Amino acid sequence: MSVRNIALTTPDRELWPGITKQMLAEYWDAVAEHALPGLAQRPLAIVRCPEGIGGEQFFQKQGHGSLPSAVRQGRVAGHPYLAIDNADGLIAMAQVSAIELHAWGANEARPMHPDRIVFDLDPGEGATFSEVTRAAHDLREQLGRLGLTSFCRTTGGKGLHLVIPLEPIAPWDTVKPFCRAFAEALSEEEPDRFLSTVKKADRRGRILIDWLRNGLGATAVASFSPRARDGATVATPIAWEDVDAKLDPAKFTLLTVPDRLARLRADPWDGFDTLRQRLPDLASTSAPTKRTAPQPGKSVIVTAAKPKRRR
Repeated sequence: MSVRNIALTTPDRELWPGITKQMLAEYWDAVAEHALPGLAQRPLAIVRCPEGIGGEQFFQKQGHGSLPSAVRQGRVAGHPYLAIDNADGLIAMAQVSAIELHAWGANEARPMHPDRIVFDLDPGEGATFSEVTRAAHDLREQLGRLGLTSFCRTTGGKGLHLVIPLEPIAPWDTVKPFCRAFAEALSEEEPDRFLSTVKKADRRGRILIDWLRNGLGATAVASFSPRARDGATVATPIAWEDVDAKLDPAKFTLLTVPDRLARLRADPWDGFDTLRQRLPDLASTSAPTKRTAPQPGKSVIVTAAKPKRRR
């Protein structure tokens, strides 16, 4: 059995109950056009499940000599990574039972200068998903006050990601402190709702604003990546008008997403690929809060550019 001329061994092996390796490869074949802008020529880490999601799982950043030729290896500043160039790479990932693909916030061409940042809204025990959707809109508003347009995706889990495209100019040692300051300011403003540290004992009933996805070598699950979880859920870009109490992340799965893409009349992330924006200068702006959110000014630059398929 092969998909796109990539041979699949044990194609009938179930990776999720009722979902085989062949079905994973066919999923990637179906969504490749949509998924590759956020995956091709971008450092990746993967979660492999050779015996399916019920078996042992491996988080992997390098090949160890065991990956197909369509999967490359690289290293930047001591950080190893994997990379693909095209749909063959996606099928090769399925062949090695790489269920989850996690991407850097920078591409291989400019690995020291991120072209996106991600805030992961991760609810603690007792926090409802409707609270997560409300939080996403609140963060969107705060980022907008800073002159930053954000986009939303489900994570395949309990939370949501806010993804902010950037012009790849600022280095990681500027971007990461900005993300930390933003998260900490919101958690200080509303400590009953938000926190910015990952200590689980403090998270009950609150939402973690996880800013740690934004550093050299750090990753976030990529758009259209399945998750190694029950239901074969998929991290899925969604339009802001769909981020409400009716949103059900569990409906976005390996089995449903290809049909959803075929039925969509408009790209829910329309404008993501053409938006060029820079972070505010931390030296001249204060961190955002509801009372003292800085307004866009000379330190924020938002310009249009020719489309580049990067997602």
